[in-house]
Amino acid sequence: MSAAAHAATGTDTTDAAAEPAPSASELPAVAVHSAAIADPTVGYQPRSSSIAGDGERKLIDIPQSVQVVSSTVMQDQQARSLDDVLGNISGVTQTNTLGGTRDAFIKRGFGSNDDGSILVDGIRSPFLHNYLANIDRVEVLKGPASLLYGIQEPGGVINLVTLKPEDTFSGSVSGTWTSRRGSGTSFDLTGPIGTPGQVAGGTLAFRIDGEYNTSQYWRTFGRQRDAMIAPSLSWHDADTSIDLSYQYTDYTTPFDRGTVLVNGHLDDALRYTRYEEPWAQSSGEQEAFRARVEHRLNDTWRLRATYGWSRDTYNQYLTRATAFNSTTGIMTRSSDANLGRNDSDEVATFGALGNLKLAGMQHEVYFGGEYERQREFRGDTIRGKGVTGFDLFDPVYGTLASGGTASATQSDSLSKVHSYSLIAQDTVHLTDRLIASAGLRWEDWQQLSGVGRPFVVQDNSHGHVWLPQFGLVYKLTPQLSAYANFSKSFVPNVATEVAEPLAPETGRVIEAGLKFDVNPGITGTLAVYQIDKRNVAVTVGDLTSTIGSARSRGVELDVAGRVTRHLSLIGSYAYTDAVDRDDNTFLVNAARHMGSLFAVYDTTLPYLPGQWRFGGGARLVGARPGDSANSFSLPGYVVADLFAAYETKIGKIPTRIQLNVKNVFDKTYYPSSNSNLIIAVGEPRLVMLKTTFSF
Repeated sequence: MSAAAHAATGTDTTDAAAEPAPSASELPAVAVHSAAIADPTVGYQPRSSSIAGDGERKLIDIPQSVQVVSSTVMQDQQARSLDDVLGNISGVTQTNTLGGTRDAFIKRGFGSNDDGSILVDGIRSPFLHNYLANIDRVEVLKGPASLLYGIQEPGGVINLVTLKPEDTFSGSVSGTWTSRRGSGTSFDLTGPIGTPGQVAGGTLAFRIDGEYNTSQYWRTFGRQRDAMIAPSLSWHDADTSIDLSYQYTDYTTPFDRGTVLVNGHLDDALRYTRYEEPWAQSSGEQEAFRARVEHRLNDTWRLRATYGWSRDTYNQYLTRATAFNSTTGIMTRSSDANLGRNDSDEVATFGALGNLKLAGMQHEVYFGGEYERQREFRGDTIRGKGVTGFDLFDPVYGTLASGGTASATQSDSLSKVHSYSLIAQDTVHLTDRLIASAGLRWEDWQQLSGVGRPFVVQDNSHGHVWLPQFGLVYKLTPQLSAYANFSKSFVPNVATEVAEPLAPETGRVIEAGLKFDVNPGITGTLAVYQIDKRNVAVTVGDLTSTIGSARSRGVELDVAGRVTRHLSLIGSYAYTDAVDRDDNTFLVNAARHMGSLFAVYDTTLPYLPGQWRFGGGARLVGARPGDSANSFSLPGYVVADLFAAYETKIGKIPTRIQLNVKNVFDKTYYPSSNSNLIIAVGEPRLVMLKTTFSF
């Protein structure tokens, strides 16, 4: 469903036969004709996903844990970042965000801020921060995903699915205002080009999404700004479809490493106090191009080719804290910078998909190949000398200048990974109730990393690996299935500052669970799992090494959908036991307990035309280690949000007015940490007002 249609209706959409006729006080239904075969989400309910295989499948038929946050949920919550979206998913928590500039998540205890686990339309994204203006939904595949996505952590992957061109004209324009002197505008426009069915024998459609946002940073000083434009084209006839998309984003955001421990504890009085200087910020440009071509040979076979290229170029100026005296409040800081950063990724795939009968059983098969090139480069690396005298309890800014002399030994840091893969996957319906899935990936990889002027190669290695995956689904009833799976993961440990070359990291998981899909529209997953991981890389300061082995085991529950005709919800709970098996310590930022619940009630009110939506919820994150040595813990927290929305027509224009209050009780909390000198501080109460006009 298009973003414009969601803005116009805001309510759950179901099949016409299942929905009673609207009353006189309700808005008429808005018909949306999309090029998609079926909606993968309806309101809050996820129905299907292609993240676990090369084809759209019902969630109840997938032998892995897959969760989806729909566009309706993101709209009701006014999600501004992936942090907002993934707060709805079990087992996913924030980790070190590199001064608030990176999307960084732990999945089932594992993950980092540059682990490559964030995908856009199934293609790895090297972007520091992923913007949501052109995103329709967010999917999370739990457990190893290396069969389909190659080099990946065993905790899972996050896939952002973009809005696609539609064959019917529609659009929307929105304006947003926030309590932090922030404002933003966004637009979404889609429709056909030329006469449908008569453009080169097919239908050509376009879509263009864009946004501009600016706001005052909430801690002491600074300003955030981003501007994005994302055009896309789609052409299709009876046998062939071609999709092309481009995205450009320009951004500036404060670089904020957060707060510090004071006498071994967190001091809420320092909530708004930054130790960064006003010049500490990250500025850059993102570009991405994606193409996909699919051709149906016959009723049995299809060919598919995809290509993706993306790049994030940026400069970072930062203030690094190197020492802090809790008694006097005096801090030692240095003026640092990472300049000429250029992170890019390029992926090309080609494969054949078949839907055929063999030995009386239905098979869904995929045979394909993949090439990927990952590259990270840092030009001038400035690491200034420590300067003391800054009083955190009574700060005076402007005493530390930005910039400095580039370090010859730390500049021109480069890491590259090239990989070639062959993939085979078969999903076979053994009986009406039993579905088996098996796949194998052969991956040949080569990595090069080094640093310095002159450049010194620190690692130049290569190898190959076999990555299997097996799964079973047994349908106990049409609405309830049991599943189990076994799979492996693989990640070359690439780091430019190491004592010696790092061995590749490997992981494996055993998982089982139940899935349900019941009326009136509730989808859920209960999963139990254990992940074992070897050669885990850990960075302390600037030096990276491996810690041997780690293990994560846990229980997860996710539920989303429509409880009654008027009430919808999305909720989750996770118990995660993630430990370093060598030191018997808990993994940093991995909370043992976390949960969330968000519900919405839509209704009409007397004497007012149109529809009202009222909702809110809370997310809970338990205590977790603040560093790899477990020398301190971050306290658990609960943050609550509320919203109200009114949908009506102004003249003939569908209009939605929405008010959100995030962190209603103005809770002080700490979502992640990297050390006793780098502890992220959660955002305070924020009020947001958004108006959307649709056509």
